[in-house]
Amino acid sequence: MPRLTPFFALVPLVTTLACEDSRPVEPVEESMLRVVSGDGQSGLIGVPLSDSLVIEVRDENGPRSNVSVTFTALGGGTFSPPAATTDAAGRAMALWIPGEGADSVEASALGDRITASATGARAGPTTTWMGRNDYVEYRAGTLPLVLSAPHGGTMEPAEIPDRSWGTTVRDIYTDELAYAIADALEARTGERPHLIVSHLHRRKLDPNREIVEAAQDNPRAQQTWREFQALIEHASDRVEEEFGEGYYIDLHGHGHEIQRIELGYLLGATTLGLSDQALDAGGYADNTSVPALVASSGAALSVLLRGPDALGTLLEDRGLPTTPSAQQPGPGDNPFFSGGYNTRRHGSFDGGPISGVQIELNYFGVRDTPEHRALFAERLADALAAYLPRWYPSQPTGVSASPPR
Repeated sequence: MPRLTPFFALVPLVTTLACEDSRPVEPVEESMLRVVSGDGQSGLIGVPLSDSLVIEVRDENGPRSNVSVTFTALGGGTFSPPAATTDAAGRAMALWIPGEGADSVEASALGDRITASATGARAGPTTTWMGRNDYVEYRAGTLPLVLSAPHGGTMEPAEIPDRSWGTTVRDIYTDELAYAIADALEARTGERPHLIVSHLHRRKLDPNREIVEAAQDNPRAQQTWREFQALIEHASDRVEEEFGEGYYIDLHGHGHEIQRIELGYLLGATTLGLSDQALDAGGYADNTSVPALVASSGAALSVLLRGPDALGTLLEDRGLPTTPSAQQPGPGDNPFFSGGYNTRRHGSFDGGPISGVQIELNYFGVRDTPEHRALFAERLADALAAYLPRWYPSQPTGVSASPPR
């Protein structure tokens, strides 16, 4: 006969089961948003982070396309664009441009929201920063001098199509010269300029044009263009904070028949053909890339462009034919580059304390051989070591003029 279990022994078990079965089950709500990339990065203030902020929108049926995602800064950063629409994979993307210190963003869509964080910092004197895929490079400096090289790059990534219009010929050896100039300045003065170099071939990007012509609607080219421009601005901000004012050089190479250096201050050949008196009396300074230097130095425009301490004259004194200068006041009727987008944007044409010039280098005798490039870098560094303390008295230790040679 089977053994029976007393009824009272079953009560606790039944009670326990009854309690568990009657407990309400709360559904777990899953966020419709997910951070795919861009969270936890660190970078430079005002410079797009290398990884774009990518937000994915999904529901129980999968990715949601054509959904507007809004990016709201919770710190000092900004986003480009501030709102984006998801693609077929349910993803929306924006460049994240961080502010200083801890930065964060809230992405929102369809009543849901999610946050991400990043950190922005100021460049120190030894900072080296590489943009996305190393397309742009920045080496911080200690001089009140910012040097950029936009057209010497050789990288031709497949992800960026060739530009279909505009100039695509690269300025050969100008990137090598930019590094050589920075090294020569350090050897000459013990200090370095801020240096920004584009490594993309000009067929892929032209950083010396406005973004429409420069990048031609390619998002990766547009990001690199923004990085390049923002790095010049970041470097200029560091110069302004430390010295109050400074100088900007955009380095190029020309193919004109006359083998001489051309200095572009945004003035054309006709204006440079005027006498000193007419140049100074005509109100031309405000139309140049150096109005801040004219104001701070108290010097006449003609003195800054072709006086005895003008950059062109200092280069001529060191065996480098240059216009404008005391020796060659203007280009005459010959081809001449007066300065482009970068010189206008980052010089003091639109205000600010950073004046600038576009330096166009001839090929033969300057760019054609390693020996000539090294000699030119040494001579330009020597000229700048005389130029900077003459026009920017607040100099770091070690910068001083030397006699022409």
